Amino acid sequence: MRKRLQLMLGLSDERGTTVIIVGIMIPVFIGLASLAVDVGYCMATRNELQNIADGAALAATGQLGVNYESISTDDLINYDVSGDEETFIKGVAKDVASKNQAGGVGNIIINDNDIEIGKWDTDSRTFTPTLELPNAVRVITRREAGINGPLNTFFAGVFGQNDVGINATATAALTGIDQIAPCELFWPVGISAAWFDYWNETTGNWCDQNIRMYPTGDIEGCAGWHTFESWPSNASKLAQILQDKINGGCSDGYETGDPLVYTGGTVASVFDDMKALWEWGRMLNDGEIDLDTDDATWTTIVVIYGLDDCSNPSGEIPIVGFATIQINQVLEMPDKIINATVKCLDFEEGRGGGGGAYGTMGTIPGLVQ
Repeated sequence: MRKRLQLMLGLSDERGTTVIIVGIMIPVFIGLASLAVDVGYCMATRNELQNIADGAALAATGQLGVNYESISTDDLINYDVSGDEETFIKGVAKDVASKNQAGGVGNIIINDNDIEIGKWDTDSRTFTPTLELPNAVRVITRREAGINGPLNTFFAGVFGQNDVGINATATAALTGIDQIAPCELFWPVGISAAWFDYWNETTGNWCDQNIRMYPTGDIEGCAGWHTFESWPSNASKLAQILQDKINGGCSDGYETGDPLVYTGGTVASVFDDMKALWEWGRMLNDGEIDLDTDDATWTTIVVIYGLDDCSNPSGEIPIVGFATIQINQVLEMPDKIINATVKCLDFEEGRGGGGGAYGTMGTIPGLVQ
């Protein structure tokens, strides 16, 4: 009986089996831990490459913005980046990379082919390489065979992986300004986003295109009058605002997303007040309220509102951007016409972007991809 009990106890003893399993799993655990070290090292190095790509793209695009600050609007219309300018812009990106390191390797090199100048489309979020009026730069940084060398692994060599290639991509762009300061918005009119879409689809460029500020309601007058954020939105309120602006009344600061109140329809009863405001503004030539030096015109900033057509806007509509316009002509009876030109490529020095692909651009770039 005792022998039978001892035999049964021996058969149920699993200690030997556990030792065998642990012995098998220890190499597996060691291998996984080793791979984790290599994976972590690769991720850390890629983050370093990403930071270098971000900085290089921002610096190169910033140089593009500096170039635009010194070019007249007339020249910008047909502007192409020259060979020397392309070389210089790429050199700015390379200089940033050369002052940084990734994965223990310093003086990171960027190939010419990995620096592309082009256009960034905010709506489709796509980058197209081109030297024709570009607004963006895309940069790829690498730790790969032939450029900065691949990253040596610590333990993956046991599995036949002695090194690994890593890269990172960044795109920076000059985009529309997304805010204006108090006292910058004097002309109580906005332009529909549909107007910009129309010219972009028709000619690929809305710069220096003419637009009617009055009358409105069609593609030629794809605009509308607003009373800032003040209700009621009617001609009487608009007349009060126009008179207030003539007396130097100051508006608040605004940013994209803020709603303004539009009057809808025609405002013929306050046309004389519109003309009086123009007569006042065009003579200032102060570089702040009137951004030009011509007594015959008034260059100022207006909002762009978010509609997909040119119908007369009514009620609250959000701001989607800002445009610089030159108000050229106010014709009285019987015509009653206000003609203007959108100076959308007047890059504003020292302004950041962050807005959409409409209107006045900033010269301080932002990362978009």
